[in-house]
Formats: sequence, structure tokens, C-alpha cells
Amino acid sequence: MNKKLLTILFLFTSSTVFSQINIESERDQDGNIILYSVNTENFPYTVMFQFSELQNLTTSSGDVVTAVAMPGKSRATTLKPRQANTPTNYRYSISYVKGNLYGKSKNEPVYFVPVKEGTEITAQNMTHIENRLQPSEQNKEYVGVAFRFDSPTEIVAPRKGIIASISMGEAAEKDNLDFKRDENFIEIYHEDGTLTKLMVLKSGSQKVKVGDMVIPGQVLAESAGENYNSGQHVRMVNMKPAKDGNEKLKYEQFPVKFSTSKGVLQVEELVKFSVVHPEELITVEMSKREMKNYRADKD
Repeated sequence: MNKKLLTILFLFTSSTVFSQINIESERDQDGNIILYSVNTENFPYTVMFQFSELQNLTTSSGDVVTAVAMPGKSRATTLKPRQANTPTNYRYSISYVKGNLYGKSKNEPVYFVPVKEGTEITAQNMTHIENRLQPSEQNKEYVGVAFRFDSPTEIVAPRKGIIASISMGEAAEKDNLDFKRDENFIEIYHEDGTLTKLMVLKSGSQKVKVGDMVIPGQVLAESAGENYNSGQHVRMVNMKPAKDGNEKLKYEQFPVKFSTSKGVLQVEELVKFSVVHPEELITVEMSKREMKNYRADKD
């Protein structure tokens, strides 16, 4: 068996396995090598291919290709031969993050404050951990918002989405905390490719599971924070996939607008208000079928 045939056999049957994303390849009748992503989750991932070798092959964007792995099997990229009847080979590595780098919203979304309607809360932007560890330096990077309240309450979905990740096994063991790296959290994927992460939740109190579709105001878990210096609270951070230069993927954190008793606002300084959950924000992202089911459940 000659070298050329060995190469073709390898390319046709190759499959690179990762935890959530599998990469499969096929060769078509024109000699193109098509790479597919197989995503086992219910929400997209952004995948970056870094090719360390492209022997007699070319891609649409050079040695680094970024694609979105939709749920199921989807085409990631195509490797085209430079010259016919010439051996080909390739090597690559991949990295990936949850979300859709290219996702967009039709309109700027407005979020629910993620606690029970009617709750009186104090909202304040969180500070970067570096500012506590090294007070002489100030990192002004946005890291999310904290909502404080006086007594335990329900934590709810701030926007329609799919539950992407849950970690709820950490019990409250220490007091007088400012920050805890392994806080309980629930993460939600939204249809515009972004994610919301809710942290400081009561251990074992989750009412949802990974893969569930949730609507704004739906109860997710119970609050915690009684062992923190700041008392009962929930922390919320919004993230979207982004490129870190041309060779890495990262999450970029960004502020959002909230529906409050004082109107729609973005938290920029300490502010107090009552939580409101307008009906129009519950249904704004629903499909016609979802709207029909929602109305039927209410009747």
C-alpha cells in the first residue's frame, strides 16, 4: 500500500474525541476533506481549530479556523487540495467554549433581576478579586453584579434559555467570606449566543437540570450567602465567547440592563429598588408554539 493511499484512509476514518465535541472527517469526490463537529449538548459551542500541518491543503482562513458547533453534527471547515494527485496530510488541535461567537440579538435584551418578584434588593457591581488581593492596583474590568436582600428567597431565570451547567454540591462551611472560588452556580445559555451565570446558591436546592429550557421568572434554586460578610445575595455575570488574539478563545464579561421598579436600568453604582417581572419580558423571546403552551398553562 503506497503512502498516498495510507493518507487517504487516515483522513477518511479519522475522528478526534473530546468531552462535549467530537471532530469527524470525510473526503468528498473532489478530494476535499470536510471536518464536522459533533456536539452532544443542546446548545452551541464555539470551536477553534489550530492547524500545525497542512500538507498540500488550504482552508478559508489559514492555519486558524473558528467555527460554531451547533447541537448535533454540523460542518466546521473544508480543507481543499492545492494540487491534484499529490499526497495530503494535516494535524490540528482544538479548543472550545460554550456559546456562539457569531450570535446576535434582534433587539437589546432586558433581563429580570434573578430573585422573586417584589423582593427589595440592593444592587452593586462586583469588584475584581485582584483589587482585594492587591489593593494598591485597580482592575476595572467588569465582573458582574451582586443583588443583596434581607431574607432567603427564590432564585429565578433572568431570561429565556437552556440550562448549560450546574454545580450545586458545595455546602456553606466557613463564615465571614468575601469570595469563594467554588461557589454553587447555575449557568444558562441564551439564543443570542451568550450565557448567564448565577452564583451563591443553596447547596442541593436546584429545581432544574442541564438541558432544561427555562423562561424568565422560572424558579431555579434557593438563595444563600448567610455565611458572607455581605449577607444573603446572588451574583450574576453575563458572558459571551470572544477571541483572545488569533490563537485563543475566552469568555468576555459584559453588563446588561434590568427591569426594575425604577424602570429599565444598567447597574453602574449602588442602587436600591423593588424587583418587577413584567409579563411582556416573559414572552418576548418565545416562539409561537411556546407562547401557545404558555398561555394554555396559565388558563
